Amino acid sequence: MLPEAYCDYLLALYTNGEDINESVPVKSSNQWTQAVGIHFILTVTMIPFSFLVVYFTEFNSLLQLGILSFFWIYSVWVFLYCRKREIHFHHFPLYISLLLLLLLTTTGSIVLTASTIIQSGTILSNFILWLFISIDKKHGILKTVSILCILFTSFYIILKYLTS
Repeated sequence: MLPEAYCDYLLALYTNGEDINESVPVKSSNQWTQAVGIHFILTVTMIPFSFLVVYFTEFNSLLQLGILSFFWIYSVWVFLYCRKREIHFHHFPLYISLLLLLLLTTTGSIVLTASTIIQSGTILSNFILWLFISIDKKHGILKTVSILCILFTSFYIILKYLTS
């Protein structure tokens, strides 16, 4: 609508006389949103796959621990990636990585020891870790869940050893 001379003048005015480099492609926000969405979907599907690997397959115990370790490392990477990019829902991969860590350490304590004391201590220490993380990151939901889990686990441990 404007003559070319006016367009050139306005372009030079707004760019402070510098040429616009048109050769650098700008990544669209749609591609970025799709990439983050794919990571979220993969992270969410790791929970059922983790239970599938542990409880419904006849894999070697070390292979199960290796797969769970891989899932946990990937979920931590997604959390750090989303936190670095300041994505609003970066706490969601944190919750998934904490669940995977609980499953990993519980499975590891079952594989490595037959002691129920160590297994109960592993579960309780995971919930205490959740509480510290929730206090540090100021996540109210995680704080509530961790306190309830600590109470129920402590109650279970007390009842189990009183009835033994």
